[in-house]
Amino acid sequence: MAACLHMHSRRAPRPKRNAAMIRTVIDVSHWEDPIDFEKVAADGIVAVIAKATQGAAGIDKTYAKYQKAAAPYKFLWGSYHFGTGSEVDAQVEHYLRTTKPGDSELVCLDFEPNPSGPTMTLDQARDFVVLFQDRTGRYPVLYGGYWLKERLNGKADEILIKCPLWLAQYGPKAVLPVGWKEYALWQYTDGHDGPPPHAVSGIGPCDRSQFRGTIDQLRKRWPFS
Repeated sequence: MAACLHMHSRRAPRPKRNAAMIRTVIDVSHWEDPIDFEKVAADGIVAVIAKATQGAAGIDKTYAKYQKAAAPYKFLWGSYHFGTGSEVDAQVEHYLRTTKPGDSELVCLDFEPNPSGPTMTLDQARDFVVLFQDRTGRYPVLYGGYWLKERLNGKADEILIKCPLWLAQYGPKAVLPVGWKEYALWQYTDGHDGPPPHAVSGIGPCDRSQFRGTIDQLRKRWPFS
């Protein structure tokens, strides 16, 4: 009893504060057209990632329009390429030729099933990453969710883990694919499934992502290269 009383007389340790987490990153494509970027900025969004290309020849028709309309609001800007089963070298060239990304722009390979044709294989994703790094001197962010986890089949990939991870998972907890110890971004909702918030002023329901840190830290980390 005396020991117990002695223990309870000590000052309880302060609970550790959770690291800051912000949900001010969105990604968009032609499905969100039209977008009022003035309202988007006023709603606190600080980063926008837009679909630019798909496969060896596809271009999202809204990419250039979004980039121009968003420019006055000084968002952190990024683009992504939807990978397909087309020739990898042609896809890399097409993506770079279309976006001409600056050093401050996020670049990303979207690795998921292709509903309208051949899907990019894991080998092709590796080839894309290697060729992209050779052409630009940096690794692209890799976007993936259940499809990436299934293709990895429980084995860490020594090439793909060099890419910052943009995890897609609409649930209460981020479960990383094998090989990654953290995510750069976590797409926690598609605007419907996943935890809130879901909607953005000027758009409505849309894909939103979380960053583990403050807005200032996000600005320092961007574009995760």
